[in-house]
Amino acid sequence: MSSRSPAPPETPAEAAYKLDRAVLRAIHTCQPVLFEGKQHHLRAMGAQVLGGGVSSVIYLMGDATPRQPGDINFVEQAE
Repeated sequence: MSSRSPAPPETPAEAAYKLDRAVLRAIHTCQPVLFEGKQHHLRAMGAQVLGGGVSSVIYLMGDATPRQPGDINFVEQAE
């Protein structure tokens, strides 16, 4: 019997990458998101390298204000 060691904890970079992938999926599939308790759709996402990391910004439909991906929640959808 072999015992598996627990997976190492997720790094901040890995967590940010997963969030960016979820944002891109929401853009490509028109998945609604929640921002300040209201449902919106994402219009665009931009990313840039800053000091060895990647900084992302998102835009909601009808709103030119740049937002952070962490400011939104994803709406659960039945498959």
